[in-house]
Amino acid sequence: MKRGLVILALLAIAAPARARADDGYGYDVSSKAWNGMSTFSRVADGVGLEVTVVTSLQWDEVDANDVLFLLYPLRRLDPSKVAAFVSVGGHIVIADDFGESEDAMTRLGLLRGDVGTPRARRYHDGHMWAPIADAIAKHALTEGVAEVVCNHPAVLTSVEGADTVVGFSGGDAVVVAGTRGTGRFVVASDPSIFINRMLQFQGNLTLTANMLRWLSRDGRAQRLVLVMGDIPMYGDPKSFIDDAGASPFDRKIHSLNNWLAERNDWLLTLPAMRIVGGILGLLIVIGAALTLPAWRRHQADGRWLKVERPPRKDDLERAVAAADAGGDNFVIAATALRDLASLALTRVIGRNDPLFTTGEAELVGLVTAARGPRAGAAMARCYRRLRGLPSRTQAAAPWSGSHLGRRDFEHLNDDVMDLYRSLDAEAGIKAR
Repeated sequence: MKRGLVILALLAIAAPARARADDGYGYDVSSKAWNGMSTFSRVADGVGLEVTVVTSLQWDEVDANDVLFLLYPLRRLDPSKVAAFVSVGGHIVIADDFGESEDAMTRLGLLRGDVGTPRARRYHDGHMWAPIADAIAKHALTEGVAEVVCNHPAVLTSVEGADTVVGFSGGDAVVVAGTRGTGRFVVASDPSIFINRMLQFQGNLTLTANMLRWLSRDGRAQRLVLVMGDIPMYGDPKSFIDDAGASPFDRKIHSLNNWLAERNDWLLTLPAMRIVGGILGLLIVIGAALTLPAWRRHQADGRWLKVERPPRKDDLERAVAAADAGGDNFVIAATALRDLASLALTRVIGRNDPLFTTGEAELVGLVTAARGPRAGAAMARCYRRLRGLPSRTQAAAPWSGSHLGRRDFEHLNDDVMDLYRSLDAEAGIKAR
């Protein structure tokens, strides 16, 4: 393997990654565009839920009056907090295909997988990216639902401790519902089900309405808290949210306990804060006067306070250093190759981020049509390996467990270079 090719791949790390938000990430509750969610908002309103879009989530502020809806999260969902929220009575929806909820799904007993094109009996208008999920189980969510049309979905390949309510003929699930403790959860591996265009299908619309009714605590919930994309989450869930089996008297007692707990939170006025601060300052001065010696034998120069910090290397420096040192983990370099290939494919077929927005069969067909059979064969050889790589940020993180050996990287590098040559992409990259 030529060192020049490795350095070419590593240099791509310096270029900013193209966020999915630049490629049709809509999910705007006020938008009537095909990928907006104005229809979803009207369905929620019809069920009796007021849709509230938040820019940050405080876990302890979500209670029995809320249904929490996590839509394509771009920050990692803490599995322990999701599980705790459901266990103490919280009701939650996780709608995500390729976002950062995989660990949380695993904690709920689900395994998400990307199979390219799900095995379905039928596809809407013959489009492979629009499989029809017609394996419908008997459940409150599926009452009146005959089929659900999907749009570039991921799938749930393993389900334990929950019910598969909507799936494909091949056995993979797309919508799962279950309970933990006193709470309920719904996981959908295709968030596109809830956009305006997809809610034009009767099955998708009925499924959405049934899901919101099932999670609304028999109409007691008043608000749907919608968390979308790159939203920070803080704090911990409450120790108790709701008990679906509690009697009206028990609910009143729990409400009283929560009210008394909230009364413990009080705020000092500004004069009181100044008085408390003055008293604390005086105590510190008195303590210092009693404990510090009156004189010192040697003058303190403060050198003992100096902290030596190792220089921090960025992703590119650490990747180059690892390669020079003979390291055997080339996952960062591989993600750089993946991003270079994505840029080349974008220029050839005119689609942004094609590796994550286009299925394998469709992408191979587009490349073949644009550059011939050799390019299509090269695309087929490296598609799944490129698609399976983590993001550059995840690969470069010190805690990342991703690993790619030298031999595997060399094979991937050869295949990507063959793809470049067949796409005539090297000249385009140099010209750029």
